Amino acid sequence: MISKKAIGILKSLILPIALYLFIFSPFYSEMDQHMEITIGYALLSFFIASAELVTVILIMKLVNRIPLAETGFFSFSPKTLLNLIPGMFLILAIYLAGILAVFLLTGSADDPGIITVELKAPVWMLSIMMLAVGYCEEFFFRFYLVETLGSVLGKKIAIIISAVFFALGHLYQGYLAVTIIFFLALGFQWIYARYKSIHVNAIIHGLFDVVSVLLKGVV
Repeated sequence: MISKKAIGILKSLILPIALYLFIFSPFYSEMDQHMEITIGYALLSFFIASAELVTVILIMKLVNRIPLAETGFFSFSPKTLLNLIPGMFLILAIYLAGILAVFLLTGSADDPGIITVELKAPVWMLSIMMLAVGYCEEFFFRFYLVETLGSVLGKKIAIIISAVFFALGHLYQGYLAVTIIFFLALGFQWIYARYKSIHVNAIIHGLFDVVSVLLKGVV
């Protein structure tokens, strides 16, 4: 018979990692250096991200017995919107510091492995797609992964592992971008710890991705 301790490790350690490898696996086929975000691509990405989000929430509630309310999901007020401002400034500051570091080290602000994007869908559709992706990734990396791994390994170690996993999930952006994204993950984690609202994290995440596509044409 499996002991309660073994079941606890299975639910809090093995299951989250398996879920990461299944949904956010960095072990994918090589992507083209240029991609097009068409209406079809945006719709497909929205539905995939939404399905992944529902999967994470169901596993979180039914298997790990973590209430959805702990994410701040049911708390949304004008203050939530105000908290977007300092949070967005923090993420932009980390990103710009990373770009500056890359420039000082390489003489170029661009990662040779970066993927350029051509937007062929309406901006509002891009925004909805990125918002869905933001909610999915923030739920998983900033809350679920940290809570489950943290119950076994400790919160600080769980935060580092979550940031590493998040960065590895963006390998397609290039090795320099992965380093910047690791620190962005820590920034997002600080924002969640500060405001305890998954909405703040998800909206900032989505906005940042939209701005990246519109201003730089990268993803």
